[in-house]
Amino acid sequence: MTRCIVFANRKGGCGKTTSAVNTAHCLAAKGRKVLLIDIDPQAHATISTGKNPGAQSRGIYDLLTGQAGLEETITRTDLKNLSIIPSSPDLTAFEIDFSTCKGSENILSEKILSRAMEFDYLILDPPPTIGLLTVSALVAAQEVYIPMPMHFLAMEGLAEMMRLIYKVNALWNPELRMKGIIPTFFNKNTRLAKEITEDICKNFGKDRLLPGIRMNISLAEAPGYGKTVIEYAPQSSGAKDYMALAEKIDRK
Repeated sequence: MTRCIVFANRKGGCGKTTSAVNTAHCLAAKGRKVLLIDIDPQAHATISTGKNPGAQSRGIYDLLTGQAGLEETITRTDLKNLSIIPSSPDLTAFEIDFSTCKGSENILSEKILSRAMEFDYLILDPPPTIGLLTVSALVAAQEVYIPMPMHFLAMEGLAEMMRLIYKVNALWNPELRMKGIIPTFFNKNTRLAKEITEDICKNFGKDRLLPGIRMNISLAEAPGYGKTVIEYAPQSSGAKDYMALAEKIDRK
């Protein structure tokens, strides 16, 4: 059964794309067939897999606007078992042009779910905003994972994401579930991190708190080389943390 999951947070700089890309690679390394779908006009997931957003002939914008079919937009990466539907800055036009069109939040799910059975995982990386693209990703997905830095301002973003998830669940996608919160830039020894993890466990349950991703410079460096952290620094704490996270997600 194909699992369609989305890494989402309305706040930028939370490690959302880093989590989507590296989890996708880790799952692919376990032998799972993975399609990473970049739904962010910044195209950071595309760049992180070594693809140039301006050089791809077809991508998510063409798929959503009906200019290309799904097969035409899927691009193989250099990593075994991992393919991507790349993004580009053109995607901003889709949100502008379609945001007032009735039913536009269903376009993505209609386009990608028809061929979902060819993959073990569809992993969606939407922008760090609450707009049509993020809503579309939530409508298409079954599972939401929320990367979240361990500071109190991030709790506000978590609350807002939960309200959005409940809304999408009620209006468009009754199958959608929040499956986990991923502590990012994590230092388990700080008092602040301990207090926030306790709050998460109290409000959502211990099973929703996933393995933390420690602060690691390799995570910031790897995209500049068009690589995942597992390619760039396989012995780093970042690579080990994402392998542990992917293992946990795969078992769920």
